[in-house]
Parts: sequence; structure tokens; C-alpha cells
Amino acid sequence: MTYARSSISSLARGLKAIALIGVTSAFMAACGPRGESHTVDEIFTDAKAGYVSASANMTQDVGTSLKTLSGSLDRLAGIGGGGDARPIAGEIAGTLTTLSAKAGYTARPALAELINQYRSIANSSGAPITLGAANLKLLAARTYSLLTAELSTSRFKL
Repeated sequence: MTYARSSISSLARGLKAIALIGVTSAFMAACGPRGESHTVDEIFTDAKAGYVSASANMTQDVGTSLKTLSGSLDRLAGIGGGGDARPIAGEIAGTLTTLSAKAGYTARPALAELINQYRSIANSSGAPITLGAANLKLLAARTYSLLTAELSTSRFKL
């Protein structure tokens, strides 16, 4: 009888230890970094590099708009100096509006959301929004990512 109690007791301790190790392991895996440790500059650089490689085979009619857009996105991200982002955001919104008519059906809602964000920046009446701010770099990176996806699929040919 004592042997059975001791056996059950040691089994219970073993199961508790296994459960504790399992919970600790799950907690460590869930709370660890999963690639979110990139800087804003790295995110922007990666998005632009993807865009550059995808834009190698663009058509002539869309190519001019995309080159203009790329220059505006770089200025918005702070490449080439500082200043107020509102006029540049207005230019980007206009170019994206023109391109959205030729975009694939799955890219149009995302383009519309980006256009709304750029118009919101262009029409803001508060303090000037400085070119190169982190939120503007992330918005430019998101735009580059969407353009890369569109160039990889329907290439603005609709």
C-alpha cells in the first residue's frame, strides 16, 4: 500500500514537472520575437528593393507614373531632404488614383485605403508633418509592398 502511494505521488510530481515545463516553453515561444525587430529603415529598404526587382519589366504607359510615384515615395520617406509632407502626399494620392483604375481587382481596396491615408495627410491642417518621419516611412514601405504585389500579378494591365 505504501509502495502504491509513493508510486502515485512520484507520478503526480513528474506530471506536474512536465506540465510546468510545457507551460514555460509555450510562454517563452509565444513571447519571443518573431521578426518584428526590424527597424523602420530596414522595412523601407526591403520594400523598396522588392519594388525595384518587380518593376524591371513594367510597361511603358505605366512606367512613367511608377517612376514619378517612386520619386515621391522616396521624398516622403526623407530621402533627399526634409520639409512638409503635405504637398508630396497630395501628389502621391493623385498618382495612385490614376493607377488604381488599371490595378487588379484584389489590389483596388488596398489602393483605396492608401489613397485615403495620403489624402488625410495632404489635407491635414495641424502642424506640418515632417518628411522622413517614421510613420511616413512605414506608409511609403506599405505602398511599395502593394505596388510590388500588383507588378507581380496583373501589372496594372486592366
